[in-house]
Amino acid sequence: MKTKESVQQLLSGIWHNQHNSQMHIEIDESGKITGYFLSGTISSQDAPTSYPLTGFTVGDVFSFCVAFSNHGTITTWIGQVLNKEEEAFEASWQMVVDAHQNKDQSWKSTWSGQDRFVRGPRESENCPSPDDASHPLYCSII
Repeated sequence: MKTKESVQQLLSGIWHNQHNSQMHIEIDESGKITGYFLSGTISSQDAPTSYPLTGFTVGDVFSFCVAFSNHGTITTWIGQVLNKEEEAFEASWQMVVDAHQNKDQSWKSTWSGQDRFVRGPRESENCPSPDDASHPLYCSII
């Protein structure tokens, strides 16, 4: 995939990942990504919250960021579209936690991982089982 337009067409829409999170992405002519993100790593006592999502595409690469302000975290995903026929993509992420929440734990304030996003809405609003989660804040442990 070599053109910005093809990445725009592919990434625009609704996506969900293995953590039961869902996002809606729109991409303008300049490659700017906007949308919203619904976290799937919340407990059953928490109400789903919509977080603004912003980012960029350049060629076949992309990046988007979400500030989970009520949890004191920011997460950024980066990736590259390698197969436009597939209705899925993978993106690496880094999450940083506000060290002021626990200064003695600041050494572990940055987390990394990888998500697989599949086109379409999530199947449930329920948090996945712990065996399925690789996210460090599974079901709002913070």
